[in-house]
Amino acid sequence: MNLRVSHNAMRVMAGSPDKWHPTSHETADHSMPYAAAVILMYGTIDDHYYEDPYLHDPKLLELVNRVHCFPSIDADSHEKDFNMSDLEVVLKSGRRKSVRVEYHRGHWKNPMSDAEMEQKFRSLARRQLSAKQTEALLKQLWNLENLPKAGILAKMTKI
Repeated sequence: MNLRVSHNAMRVMAGSPDKWHPTSHETADHSMPYAAAVILMYGTIDDHYYEDPYLHDPKLLELVNRVHCFPSIDADSHEKDFNMSDLEVVLKSGRRKSVRVEYHRGHWKNPMSDAEMEQKFRSLARRQLSAKQTEALLKQLWNLENLPKAGILAKMTKI
């Protein structure tokens, strides 16, 4: 897989050895080659892929090592928008498949739907909150303009 991204994205997300062999959630979460390999292998990305056993999966790490990141002047010109990348996958047959992503999902120029935001919220909140707490908090967040005091949100997130 070939990724063409801005020089800054390469420096931050692929510019050190730990980005190519992450050993913690935090490093994996900020690793472009790791995220690309997870998406190729599993078809999606979710918070649990940044934990064991995935961090030590030899097949996944082999795929990480087959990701190549290249600087792109075109991506540099879009960096003020925080995004632009070209992705190319070279198949065993030699055929190439490519796609350009101008704005990542969730960027204000490519916003998530309410359902996508709720799904992402639930997937992240489930690590700390019960299902009941998560649903109550989500309901309150969708009605934030009616919240009498902001401290209510802090109480709702008590573990």
